[in-house]
Amino acid sequence: MRDVVIVFAGTKFTEGHVEQKRRQLDKYCSIPTRLTVLTDDPARINAIGLRDTRSCLLPDTWQLEGHRKLWWYKCFMFSQSLSWLGGDVLYMDLDTVIINNVEHLWNYNPGKFCILQDFNRAFIAEYPVSNSSVMRFNPKIHTDIHEYFDQDWQQLIRKFRGDQDYLTWWLKDRESYWWPKQWCMSYKWEIKHGGSRHGGTDLRWPIDYYEPDIAHILPEDCSIAVFHGEPDPFDTVFGNNLHYLG
Repeated sequence: MRDVVIVFAGTKFTEGHVEQKRRQLDKYCSIPTRLTVLTDDPARINAIGLRDTRSCLLPDTWQLEGHRKLWWYKCFMFSQSLSWLGGDVLYMDLDTVIINNVEHLWNYNPGKFCILQDFNRAFIAEYPVSNSSVMRFNPKIHTDIHEYFDQDWQQLIRKFRGDQDYLTWWLKDRESYWWPKQWCMSYKWEIKHGGSRHGGTDLRWPIDYYEPDIAHILPEDCSIAVFHGEPDPFDTVFGNNLHYLG
């Protein structure tokens, strides 16, 4: 059995997002998984009654407020206070959608830190920033990410725009690997209509897309679609009609 962890805090997401992640894992992971939900309200998770799922209370000492600050709670997954089954732990944002088998995400550079290259890679090939939507870490050797943040969190959330900028800085001089590009892809910049010609939120159909007459294009080896920013996956035909598991 392998460990998967997600963060459920604040009001942006619903219990339905958590339930979908459990169902996606059941359908698309060829090995058993235990889902850990780091949350500010364990009772909400426990009430769903999902199999092979546990809830763990997030710390209240960081005083993170506002939807755009809650992503800092990801740093808690590296805490020594959490117990794991053994082996690497896979993290996914709640606004990701699993669409193919994810077992190979544990087999890629095992024991090493793996993370996404930021999706600006679609427009700048060597874009140097990481994206924390899908990560894998060794809980025995990456605890210092939490320890450093916990000691100086107030200063760090002022210094960095978010957790992925902190992680980009932290990993700069440490061994880490980006996932192969096609394994985890941006829905709005790399999948929808064959990809967009530029980033941002002001994309116009049809002129800003490579294949405006094709709803979406997915490489065979794409396992996860990432919905960073807007829209929510279940507000789209792709996420709701095609990949919502009832």
